[in-house]
Amino acid sequence: MHLAQQSSFVQAIIESMSNPDAFAASQDLSRSSVPNPNRAELEDFDIAVDWEASLDSTNVRLLAAPWPRAEAFQGQQPLVRCLVADHQSAGRGRAGKVWHDEPGASLLMSVSIDRNTQPWPSDLSAFSLVTAVCVAERLESTGPVDGRRLWLKWPNDVVRFQATDEGLAKLVGILIEARQHAGQSRLVIGLGINLLPPRNDVSGPKSLPADGLFSRTLQSVQTLDRAWRLAIAKQLSHDLLGAWIDFEAMGLALFAHRIRSRDALFGRPLLIHDEKQHHGLEALGQGLDERGRLLVLCQRAATEAPCIVAISEGSVRLRHQHKA
Repeated sequence: MHLAQQSSFVQAIIESMSNPDAFAASQDLSRSSVPNPNRAELEDFDIAVDWEASLDSTNVRLLAAPWPRAEAFQGQQPLVRCLVADHQSAGRGRAGKVWHDEPGASLLMSVSIDRNTQPWPSDLSAFSLVTAVCVAERLESTGPVDGRRLWLKWPNDVVRFQATDEGLAKLVGILIEARQHAGQSRLVIGLGINLLPPRNDVSGPKSLPADGLFSRTLQSVQTLDRAWRLAIAKQLSHDLLGAWIDFEAMGLALFAHRIRSRDALFGRPLLIHDEKQHHGLEALGQGLDERGRLLVLCQRAATEAPCIVAISEGSVRLRHQHKA
């Protein structure tokens, strides 16, 4: 289908939509949060937080860390460590992208969760959405109160709508990796949080522009010292450990309402880029399914009826925004 035809289709769908929750059933929004008997008492759970001024990558360092001895584990309790850096010389993002940072302007951290049991699930994409919503909630509760809500952009970015053109700007990138060795397993959750807006736009042609949680004022620069960053890193480490325990026990449905309430793509005209089958496809965001895949309403050919398609890979952007 030609783009002009797609534009007419999307516009017609927008004008005719009267029930934005028509396709929410797969998200099980009525499911309430229930206590998890497997969750540890996290308030007293010891998480070591280490800091380095500069390194290659916090994820790389924790992935390469020595594996603990079996006797280091207490029952089923995991071993958790957090590593924070002021600067990364080889920061990585999703799909092999390079993560750029200005020393002192970001919170760069990774959390490793080691356990003496079976390996992690092979597909961690759904948990990246859980990570994103936990980070957004924590930053809103501790960051500046300027009336601008933090949102999630599939597959796992924390973003904010720009006041100028209602486009999206990226505040947080997430990279989750897993390893296993001799019966042990390790999950590493990497976060790159833009505390201050970048001085220079280094985003690529298919990347969102970057923004900062705080503006560049003397007061904010003084506030964001090492002690502040380490305190936030420890809070985030507890948040993510608790989220993983709940996610592994009860799945994505437990977090569906929280994720849905921050879905920046729901009900918005989108452009999907997927080299396999959805390259340059115009669509309308329809939330997420139980596996964390993006649901879109689209028409893949002029002769086909509109249908819901689940997107598991590729890039997506708001149709009116220049960058992906």
